Amino acid sequence: MVTHTWGFVKTRPGSPWTKVEVRAERGAILRVSGTSYAAVLASLARIRSAFQGAHVRWPGKALTLHFHPACHASELAQLDLPIALSLLAIQGHVSAPSLSRLVSWGMVGLDGEIKAEAHRLRVAPAGASQQPVPKNIVRALGPDTAPWAWSGPCDSVSSLADALGQMQRPCPSLGRASAPDEDEGALSLAHAAHAQWKLDWTNLDGEGKVKSWLCIAAKTRMPVLLTGPPGVGKSSLAKAAHGLLSAAKGTQVPFYAPHPSGGTAGLLGSWRRGQPIPGAWALADGGVLFLDEFAEWPRPARESLRHIMETGNLHLHRAEGSAHWQSTAWLLAAMNLCPCGQHPERCVCDTAERKKYRRRLSAPILERFLVQLEVGHAVQEDCDRTWEECVNWVKDPSILTAAEWQVDALDLAELMMKKGVTSKRLRNNIRRLAEGKARWSGAEKVRPSDVQAAFDVTWMNRPGWWNG
Repeated sequence: MVTHTWGFVKTRPGSPWTKVEVRAERGAILRVSGTSYAAVLASLARIRSAFQGAHVRWPGKALTLHFHPACHASELAQLDLPIALSLLAIQGHVSAPSLSRLVSWGMVGLDGEIKAEAHRLRVAPAGASQQPVPKNIVRALGPDTAPWAWSGPCDSVSSLADALGQMQRPCPSLGRASAPDEDEGALSLAHAAHAQWKLDWTNLDGEGKVKSWLCIAAKTRMPVLLTGPPGVGKSSLAKAAHGLLSAAKGTQVPFYAPHPSGGTAGLLGSWRRGQPIPGAWALADGGVLFLDEFAEWPRPARESLRHIMETGNLHLHRAEGSAHWQSTAWLLAAMNLCPCGQHPERCVCDTAERKKYRRRLSAPILERFLVQLEVGHAVQEDCDRTWEECVNWVKDPSILTAAEWQVDALDLAELMMKKGVTSKRLRNNIRRLAEGKARWSGAEKVRPSDVQAAFDVTWMNRPGWWNG
């Protein structure tokens, strides 16, 4: 993969616009063209430290870096940010087409802070020949004011995390008519990347109950388990939930959907070459972690989620050292209810096979999934709110006020809890779900219908559910 972007060297007024190209391929070698090899090593050391602080994995590939026009070693620190963004684009965190239309500058500190050039800036003399602004640049990004001779949009950033957030926001100028020699296909890819977080469920018919509960769960990041046959929309609903959370926050949040073959190390983290490597759970901090085919994950990986789903903390201890990660990832999981996946209409599994398959999920891990929803089980009406109303409800902070209970709702909850609900955690879950349903319905107090709805979405916690 090859990425292209632009850097701005303020101390070189005659030719400040520098093209930065990075090629990544298999291997572990570093090649440099257009500047000092030692200066590039120093730049990559700073960027690698910043990546570790942000829990971003190093590409782990052979890299070839090219700078045109050539840069002096003392000037390369100003190009830390374009180099870092190129490495992020290689890993898919940044859209490569949008990066090719960006000019950026700034030195990246070990903690991820982006600093402006500390040396005295030279100003081009009046009437001197200056390098023209490259015509395909439409956006600027840096720790201070925009470069001279630049009148387009400029975003100010103070850290690598800020830069990544700005790159994941759409740029108004990208919507203008492109020049005749611009790559229109690449521009449309940039538009698609910027609009990815706007994915909604307006094209998914029905499933009103599921959509409503996803909104309720998104409000306080309740873990959700989706069940149903293949092709009924479980993955699409998970992606739409990511769009819901992103739209409520006003920016694209992370979305990670690791494969079950990654096991515990891929999910939680590991050690490699003396360095801690965060797993998908830590990388999805503030966003969505989607575990598809949940029953197919290795049992140690599934059960390892128990502690982190409650505490949001992970302490990884190995012989080489220890690491600590925190994450507020919203956990969504999906699974079939039998080995053939066609339950219930066209299922060819016998009762013993279904029971064995469902018993893969232990009671403790199921209790931590507060919302358990069946998708595609029956034709359902659509959600009673529009997408925009759902987004506004999720991001409204006033809805989190304490809910009062009707007397008959308390009696019903107590009666239901006496029928096999012995876990204190599950009792608390039902209370939280009933209060969330009441807020969603706009009721002033929790009603018996809200308690019944809460009880219905905890059906996998009932004794003998695996026999169904």
